[in-house]
Amino acid sequence: MKTAIITGASSGLGREFARQLTDIFPEIECCWLIARREDRLEEIAREMVGVETVCLPLDLCDSMSFTTLQEKLAAEKPEVAILINNAGCGYLGRMGETETAVQTRMVDLNVRAMTAMTNLVIPYMPAGGRILNTSSIASFCPTPRMTVYGASKAYVSSFTVGLSEELKRRDITVTAVCPGPMKTEFLD
Repeated sequence: MKTAIITGASSGLGREFARQLTDIFPEIECCWLIARREDRLEEIAREMVGVETVCLPLDLCDSMSFTTLQEKLAAEKPEVAILINNAGCGYLGRMGETETAVQTRMVDLNVRAMTAMTNLVIPYMPAGGRILNTSSIASFCPTPRMTVYGASKAYVSSFTVGLSEELKRRDITVTAVCPGPMKTEFLD
């Protein structure tokens, strides 16, 4: 069964990716929606007509979430045609003036979680598979008060280019999207 996995699926871009998935990729038969808020995932799943949906309420800043995902992947062995690494966060604040936990959360989610998701899912991707990573225009230039966010998104963009080269031999496409500010919960 051709499967798509979308992280950060409960709102914003992730929700929109889920909403448009079958219009763009009608061959997808199953979609795993990953985010912390189960109620929102279930609401999105109800809206996704014509595709089986699996809601996985996981906090990708918690390493146990990757154990759960790894076990599910090993048990079900899905044919993952599309991985959308969309989970991310960003906070304004100067280094040294903002709580360390706030700064490191951006690194944990934007860098570590995306890296872990990709590494876990690649073994289940066939030739012709696609990986889409959500980066940001902030990845292209340093921005005061968004230093960690911009650096974490620079990692996403660089990771995408390198991974694209690695996976060419397997015919897996890797792309980064680099949106600017959008009216989503992210700006709140």
